Amino acid sequence: MARTGRPTLQDVASRAGVSIGTASSVFSRHQPVAPRTREAVLCAAAQLNYQPRSRPAGSSVPGLTSVAVLARPVHFPAEANPFYSQVLLGVRRAAAELGITVELEALNSAGTSAMNGTDKLPLLLLRREAVEGVLVFGRISPRLMERILATGVACVLVDHTIRELPVDSIRADDRLGAMLATEHLIKLGHREPVPALITGPHDLAPAADRNAGYRAALAAHGLQPDPQYIRQVPGADVFGARQAMRQLLDLPKPPTAVYCWSDTAALGALQSLRERRVAVPRQCSVIGYDDIDMAAVSTPALSTVHVNRPLLGAQGLWHLVQRIRQPDLPRRITHVDVQLTVRATTAPPLRSALATR
Repeated sequence: MARTGRPTLQDVASRAGVSIGTASSVFSRHQPVAPRTREAVLCAAAQLNYQPRSRPAGSSVPGLTSVAVLARPVHFPAEANPFYSQVLLGVRRAAAELGITVELEALNSAGTSAMNGTDKLPLLLLRREAVEGVLVFGRISPRLMERILATGVACVLVDHTIRELPVDSIRADDRLGAMLATEHLIKLGHREPVPALITGPHDLAPAADRNAGYRAALAAHGLQPDPQYIRQVPGADVFGARQAMRQLLDLPKPPTAVYCWSDTAALGALQSLRERRVAVPRQCSVIGYDDIDMAAVSTPALSTVHVNRPLLGAQGLWHLVQRIRQPDLPRRITHVDVQLTVRATTAPPLRSALATR
């Protein structure tokens, strides 16, 4: 007869294929456990709906000891992502100064729990006694965010905002950054046609604000956005941007300049320009956003908007610590300054070049 009682630690250990001592170490954190083993144990616990017993009063280290970083697969492992690797570096540096442990946890592509594809957070809930705060990198399901907030754990969104929920966020000043990039192209003389835009999903706060900054820069110079010169891509990927750039080049009057909402999108645009034998920047200027490491070593070196990613991560952690210590503070949406970085992919337009190729 199947057992129907509360699952035990032995059940979790058996499901994960480890000893009960190893399973205990995952939850007690008294001994180091290999990341894959830890995830196997936590996955088994989630599948069995196992909840570790609360720690006895006074047994935890006083003060803040551990925070979790949540990220979607496109950003995970965060160490390998060209943008979030540096954000995570900033988090870890600040955490080391404060004596805080940083745990990583993956969400799925929809910004929900990677364990079951729902808006539950089994791993976070299992770690509730050990993790006092949560940093979320990028987009997250609003419903999942509500559930996190309902647990009482402090949270800060990094590089995203959910305006309808009372959760702190820290981001680059994306509207200003897009204005700087677009204005740079306009001042070089790219007015007719207006600079093209390769933008990201409108439900991503950074993409939406960069879109708004592009339009604001055009308006400030007496220009109107032209829908035929605007292309939206699914995310910060190379392949979508390559296709978008091809579409722009197929227009009767191709653009002489393109602002891309991310550096990875800009690198994709550069690939298509090379395929079509369009000289950059002589025949078409390109500017990106973020200043990832590849931007400086691309050929030609990419003009972009610099985001201080380690500072973004460090300030995210500092805001989280402050939120934990002062939970009644008003909600904060903080912006980190950005800087125009001009390299070799932008120049004044060569008026006759595109018409004769």
